[in-house]
Amino acid sequence: MPGYHAYGLRIASDVELPLPPGSGHPDLVLRRGPDRPVPAERPGPPLAEVLRPDGSVFYTLARVGDTTVLRYPGLCDFVGDAEVTIHLHPGADAGLLPVLIAGTLLAVHLTLRHAHVLHASAVEVDGRAVAFVGASGMGKSTLSAALCAAGHALVSDDLLRVDGGVVHPGATESRLRPAASALAETAAVRETADGRLAVAPRVWTGGPLPLAACVVPRPDRAAAGVAVRRLRPAVALLGLSRYPRVLGWTDGPTAASAFQSLADLVERVPVFEATIPWGLPFADGVLADLLDAVLAPQRYAADCSR
Repeated sequence: MPGYHAYGLRIASDVELPLPPGSGHPDLVLRRGPDRPVPAERPGPPLAEVLRPDGSVFYTLARVGDTTVLRYPGLCDFVGDAEVTIHLHPGADAGLLPVLIAGTLLAVHLTLRHAHVLHASAVEVDGRAVAFVGASGMGKSTLSAALCAAGHALVSDDLLRVDGGVVHPGATESRLRPAASALAETAAVRETADGRLAVAPRVWTGGPLPLAACVVPRPDRAAAGVAVRRLRPAVALLGLSRYPRVLGWTDGPTAASAFQSLADLVERVPVFEATIPWGLPFADGVLADLLDAVLAPQRYAADCSR
């Protein structure tokens, strides 16, 4: 069974994953089980749940007896904790499994292990990590892919584990929307089952990195230049809490633990909001100006007192 080492976990999986290779005794084992119908009914009272606009369940996470079930109705069940069995709905697209595993499933299991995760993509800059945090569509992967094309290394995409002020390497691909296809010209690329482009840039192959800054991007096609504002810790806490990697937590202790971890993070790591002139390719100097701004926070210390 192929092995991986990502997010501080050693993972064995018979589903191929876009994660760094690794070996050793696994913390998490993923195995394909027999296909079986995955109904719309909840397997138990939800710990976390996301509904579609029509009220149907997109996914639900429940504790059933002594095990955890992450269910995507009509698609798959992930059943287990340290050992997870995957049951695909008959006729469902198995190509979606790597997307779900490397994203929500790992985020769920890290959170249940009391690890702190961000909805973020990160790159290495001079031996430190810069993380772009936000909801889907805010440009996290686009910015990280553009910086990788400019010579930096990918630390992780879409999911980032943070321990104190240190981040762990994770995904080895940036998943881009088709509109960002221009960034795919500088690296290997493949189309994923959910219609994204998976770009394989140069990746960070070292160990954990200190987290230099978190950046909430605000793409703006009308902006004349990069504008960066450092957020006070209380404002940063409120802002980052809007972008959880696992949506819909209803389990109080888990949500409280994640909130406390986030509060600790914003006291330790500077958080910025950045208006970025948007459009691919980025105009000359945009990426350099952005990095210069967030890696020289003393220039914006005055913003903290406003």
